[in-house]
Amino acid sequence: MRVYHIFWLLILLFEPGCKEHDKVIHSEDGTKVINGSDVYYKITGSGPPMIVIHGGPVLDHSYFLPHFNTLSNNHQLIFYDQRACGKSSVDIDTSSMSVAGFVDDIEQLRKKLNLEKIDLLGHSWGGLLAMYYAIQYPQNLNHLILSNSIPASTEGWQAEEQQLASRITKEDSLTRIEIMNSDEMKNRSASAIKKLMMLSFKTQFHNKNLLDSLRVYIPEDFMARSAKFRYLGKDLASFDLYDDLRKVSVPTLIIYGEEEPAATLSGKALEEAIPHAKLAIIPRSGHFPFVEQPELYFSTIEQFVKKQN
Repeated sequence: MRVYHIFWLLILLFEPGCKEHDKVIHSEDGTKVINGSDVYYKITGSGPPMIVIHGGPVLDHSYFLPHFNTLSNNHQLIFYDQRACGKSSVDIDTSSMSVAGFVDDIEQLRKKLNLEKIDLLGHSWGGLLAMYYAIQYPQNLNHLILSNSIPASTEGWQAEEQQLASRITKEDSLTRIEIMNSDEMKNRSASAIKKLMMLSFKTQFHNKNLLDSLRVYIPEDFMARSAKFRYLGKDLASFDLYDDLRKVSVPTLIIYGEEEPAATLSGKALEEAIPHAKLAIIPRSGHFPFVEQPELYFSTIEQFVKKQN
């Protein structure tokens, strides 16, 4: 199951019941009021600013850490928890729960942090938000990095989901049934939801022994937060960004793990659609190459950014 596929899973669970960086080391965290809601952010590292968009929906930035510490050596990384996620406020006007709202949050965060042009890295569901942002605000970007992104169309997304479903083993199916029937899950406890999530992520790893290296934070009010994301359904039911992506002139790096379906289903299509795009396939990895192949993953990003400067 993809990070973004958690969106559909949790609907089913819920229904039943600073200026351009000047090379000075900078580290801070806090919240900014963005579109009427408190949005948590964390800044670390030194170098040109890069906003990092996490997957989900409903997850937060924490699964990037500590893996992305390597990237902070040469970049000022700005992590944030999307609206209603992680440490951001769960109190939010549900009428603003739309892709457009999530994209505007990125732009408002950029402004409130007094950033000029930025690099933008979006992982999984965050890759889709990064595409939308690049289409709407190309003038604000130096580089666009689509890491293991959701496909740029509903059709591609569905095709990928079908391939991922075929990877689920009988043993994992039985384990899933156990979790679903447990008292923990009946109580919608964070521990049960995390077990279910980590089981789903097993299909996304080449080396399943590294699964525990992925740190996923599940707050106790996770189900209340997930309920807000039902309002995204209308935006995700039918979308196709390929025509709009042909107008994006920002230098773009597309990264996929060799063993995730999108590497063949979507990678080449995105590379052909975006005029100045480069596709990089990370061997012996799946949806989280920064966990499985960190040295190659981060060196690929660094080389791409240096080449474009």
